[in-house]
Amino acid sequence: MINSTDIARVRAKAKSIKAMVIGDAMLDQYIYGTVERISPEAPVPVLSHRHSEIKAGGSANVALNLAAWGCQTVLIGLTGDDSNAEVLAGLLENHGIRHHLFRSPHRPTTIKTRVVAMSHHLLRIDEESLEELREEEEARAAEHIRETILTEKPNLIILEDYNKGFLTEKIIGTVIGTGRELGVFIGVDPKEKNFFHYRGVDLFKPNLREASQAAHKALRIDDLGDVSRKWREEMKVRAIAVTLGSQGIHLSTEQDEYRAKPERSIDVVDVCGAGDAVICALALGMMSGLTPGDILSLANLTGAYVCSHSGVVTVDVHVLEQWA
Repeated sequence: MINSTDIARVRAKAKSIKAMVIGDAMLDQYIYGTVERISPEAPVPVLSHRHSEIKAGGSANVALNLAAWGCQTVLIGLTGDDSNAEVLAGLLENHGIRHHLFRSPHRPTTIKTRVVAMSHHLLRIDEESLEELREEEEARAAEHIRETILTEKPNLIILEDYNKGFLTEKIIGTVIGTGRELGVFIGVDPKEKNFFHYRGVDLFKPNLREASQAAHKALRIDDLGDVSRKWREEMKVRAIAVTLGSQGIHLSTEQDEYRAKPERSIDVVDVCGAGDAVICALALGMMSGLTPGDILSLANLTGAYVCSHSGVVTVDVHVLEQWA
């Protein structure tokens, strides 16, 4: 298991990193209450509302996690031209995260609303558009993204794909091509639609369900060695990490295949946001020169921290050091 000294080393490294997150930004809203009766109007529970909260989600949550490690962080994302875009911008600014939010009048800002009673999710409501950027919007965004990367000169770029229409093939190519020119470490959290467009990156992190969708079959853990090697060679990816939920993470590199189960036992409260925190831990662990075993241990520990809390939360590095 990773020790507190190595976690402190990652935290120290993070403070020297200029990070850029590019992808689908959104809001996560939670409506909390209690349920004590069924509606007389229909066979549905009646929620007695207690409180609500709204948080930055999607790629914005990845940016928050990198900032929590100490990285200087910039977010590039897509929103609607609406009040929720202002809310998202304010949440980012409150955490010292600079942002370039493309505001499109042709879509709403994505917001996921979860109704929760006694730690149980009753319902999720998604307000979003899944349409890709219009051609003129895509061209402007690609040009601005390239200029921003060249100006900011980040050490780390994470592409966070929630399949909400921002990361088109053109924008993905622009980011990876520009990043490669500068020698930037590039990590990707993919979805099925653009799965095989992320060629030539350093870290590729699907979960088992996403990997199975891309393979067009239900993958078992025992299949991941061969499948990951094949994809890594075809896509010219430095490392593929497939997250497995309670079964840990499988990591494929040029040197070998590794798998680590979570070392800390927790009561899982909520898995929302775990993948966002894990890709940050994997990328920072790789950039800090940790061993593969310690990289996976750090990522599993990070995921455990997030899953032990209700709602989308960012990692608390000091707690990780205490847990290690």
